Amino acid sequence: MRKIFDYIRESVGKYGAAATLHDIECRVVNKIVHFQILEGMTVRLHDVKDPRFFEAQGFDARFVDEDELAKFAHDNVYEVSVDFLRKARARGDRCYALFDGEALAAYGWYSDLPTLIDEHFVLHFDRAWTYMYNGYTVPVYRGKRLHAVGMCRALRAFTEEGKKGLISYVASNNFASLSSVTRMGYRIFGEVYMLRTGSRSFTYATKRCRDYGFWVEPTDPKRPPATLAG
Repeated sequence: MRKIFDYIRESVGKYGAAATLHDIECRVVNKIVHFQILEGMTVRLHDVKDPRFFEAQGFDARFVDEDELAKFAHDNVYEVSVDFLRKARARGDRCYALFDGEALAAYGWYSDLPTLIDEHFVLHFDRAWTYMYNGYTVPVYRGKRLHAVGMCRALRAFTEEGKKGLISYVASNNFASLSSVTRMGYRIFGEVYMLRTGSRSFTYATKRCRDYGFWVEPTDPKRPPATLAG
């Protein structure tokens, strides 16, 4: 019980009472069924106001291929597998990474194709945008804004290729991530609701999501899966 009170006090202090109540509601509902709200968001190059988000001082920041990443797949600290790399390559997904010398410090994945959120749901979006997913920073490098720097540098590259910008999502009760990405320049445009109970799945996208072709489809268990976002 003490842990619960400590969590509530800390959460209210950081994010406010309304946000804390929302998180508690999500946790309670998920004791019964799988339920999640995704905040759909986009960022264009002109939305990033702080030039420091493009700086990678001391790091080598660039797109990398499967072969270069494969040597990190055998160490759990990097949270990437050979199977994931193989599937991502087959789809044409691209990885933008930051290196500290030879050490992989952070990475993010980018796709033009519908992508699995998990084994039950697949995300669709307007291909005028590039979908950003599976961002990760190695624990020892956290706190340096490397994830944001990698996204902004990738955003610049995709914009130069003719894309409108990046499209992505954050869970509605992941307040730390929501604060981080909106501070970087992401703008929330709508929500997608996902519910799964037993073998049945349901989704609903709010009206603004239509402008971005942003919706979630329950997967067909008979259909071969796409690349997992994780």
